[in-house]
Amino acid sequence: MLQKWHKGMAAAAVVALLVSGCGQKPAPQGTGAIPPATSSQGSGSGNTQGTSPQTPQTPVQPQEKQLKMKAYFSDDKLENLVEKEVSITYKQDQDKYAAALKALTVSSDPKAVPLFKGFTFKSVVFKNGALTIDLSMSPESRLGSGGEEMLLRALQNTLFQFSEVQTFDVLLDGKKVESLMGHMDLPHPFKRGQK
Repeated sequence: MLQKWHKGMAAAAVVALLVSGCGQKPAPQGTGAIPPATSSQGSGSGNTQGTSPQTPQTPVQPQEKQLKMKAYFSDDKLENLVEKEVSITYKQDQDKYAAALKALTVSSDPKAVPLFKGFTFKSVVFKNGALTIDLSMSPESRLGSGGEEMLLRALQNTLFQFSEVQTFDVLLDGKKVESLMGHMDLPHPFKRGQK
């Protein structure tokens, strides 16, 4: 009987230690105090740190911004530029340039043909008034000399409507090239007001 009483007291002491350890707050950082180690053995809570779980704070997601802008396409005969007002959405201000370029790749109007169909804009970086665009092209993206000239004008008209963009440079798969399609010279960089 005495042994049962000792075992009962030992079990009660272990439970008392566990319960008293769960209510302690961790020591503030920088005080040099070490928080007491606790054991989750037999507590059944699954909490191994001995503190109550805190609700994780989720970072505040920036709200999407909308901007109406002009995008440039070809007419259905590939003879003239067609200006269309489009609405783009983006989260950060630096993302609006990529969103503007993406708007050039699709059109819901059959009379406004996207000159940038088959283009992928791999990176668009804006710094100190200069925009650097790294793109790649699929074989279907290639146009004749008139189409390439329109494509470059569409790019200038689209990007220079943002007053903060003073220059932009176009890289093809990370490299400066003399021409995108072999017909028109590709300036490095394009400058505002340059024809």
